[in-house]
Amino acid sequence: MKRLPNLNLSEKEYLNLINHPITRGGEGIICPGTTSNTLFKIFIDIYGISNPLSENKERKITRLFQLDLDSLIKPIRTISYKGQIIGYEMSYDQLDIALRDTTLPRKELIKVLKQSRDSLIELSKHDITYGDVTEDNILYNPKTKKIKFCDIDNIRIGNLPIDAKGYTLQKYYSLTGTIDEKADAYMHNILTLKSLSYDYSTYDTSILVDLRRGIYPTSFKQTAKPILDSLNDPNSFSGEYIIQHIKR
Repeated sequence: MKRLPNLNLSEKEYLNLINHPITRGGEGIICPGTTSNTLFKIFIDIYGISNPLSENKERKITRLFQLDLDSLIKPIRTISYKGQIIGYEMSYDQLDIALRDTTLPRKELIKVLKQSRDSLIELSKHDITYGDVTEDNILYNPKTKKIKFCDIDNIRIGNLPIDAKGYTLQKYYSLTGTIDEKADAYMHNILTLKSLSYDYSTYDTSILVDLRRGIYPTSFKQTAKPILDSLNDPNSFSGEYIIQHIKR
């Protein structure tokens, strides 16, 4: 079994990283990695103080390093500073674009949505639920036409749970009491509606209100209606993807 390597940062290296982030997120910052093909994710609070990587996240990153799945960003090694693991280094392709930032023709967008569905189904075979299936967490490469999922430390794998849930995923969990492969299909269906019939700035709740009022998107066949109806009641959701009911 492959052992996940670790990179120990000097104080100078650490300060240079936290003072020059590429972007900031809810849990920390993204910084340039050791090469042009890698990035660092450093867990740091709003006051600029680094947080130790939780055991749950570290175990997930280690497991993903061993699995080496093509549909996910790949962890390369953990990052430590002053004896504590504070993040990890991951693979990076400069051509990758978040789905939210793409302007794809409808035909290509449908292919991307189908590809992401297939990736989620493949992940489930490894006992992985991605969870936060959103336009921000799917990366599209215009050269290869392939996608991959990022934010890899916040998934469920085996008995290692998701750490943080976005609003829609939290609502799903509060109603069903679980996050499983059906949750991925549920989240993917919301994403599909946003991508093809709404706008990425549309709130998920607004889409669900439309469905509750009987306002159905015209991009889908009548066979999608039972699935669309069930989105307002996750307990009755079958786990079926609506992308397969798209009109040509």
